[in-house]
Amino acid sequence: MTSVAIGYYLMKKIAVITSPIDTFIKESTFIVPMQSESKNDNININHHFNNIINTTKDGVYCSRTNLLNRKYFIQHANIIIQKRHNDFALLFIDLDNLKTINDTLGHHYGDDVIKMFAQHVTSFFNQPSDLMGRFGGDEFIVLTDNFSNEIDLIAKLQSLNTELSGSVSNGNIIIPFSASIGVALTDNNTRDIEQLIINADKAVYDSKKNGKNCYSFYVNH
Repeated sequence: MTSVAIGYYLMKKIAVITSPIDTFIKESTFIVPMQSESKNDNININHHFNNIINTTKDGVYCSRTNLLNRKYFIQHANIIIQKRHNDFALLFIDLDNLKTINDTLGHHYGDDVIKMFAQHVTSFFNQPSDLMGRFGGDEFIVLTDNFSNEIDLIAKLQSLNTELSGSVSNGNIIIPFSASIGVALTDNNTRDIEQLIINADKAVYDSKKNGKNCYSFYVNH
């Protein structure tokens, strides 16, 4: 009974940003009996609720990186921006040379680099208000307001580029990797997360054109 209660509590915590599956969770509490005289029945109940939790997490988080997937990052980030009126930076982070790593060394090396990238991004943006997600493939997104001004933000971006630079090797071949970063800032006219992502994505192309392993700010021409 206690484990079932804990499982349900955890589900409700996760479900804060997963409203499309709230109905599924509620229906499950009616389908499954909450207590049983049989030990085997209780094991089955626990197993069922663990499956619900895993289904919930898999629908929200990238299983490889444990970061929010694109859909739920956008949903949650939009809420944050609308509720809080301070300045935000949206970072679109593109992992350089992942295709070369996959084609040359194999996808398991590429997977390791993606996991490492996710770990570094998570450790770098470690404030409670920071929000991170995996946009897809070799692309990550971050929403942060933990900077005092643009100079402070630039210093953080420089540190981030250094943090995300490295190489991977199979013993014979060494392939460098890095990050090309595009940055879009909120202003009075742009507080829509999807527009910010579009703007930051455009800025990534400027970073790619400038030789990769750098950052660029979106400029509205």
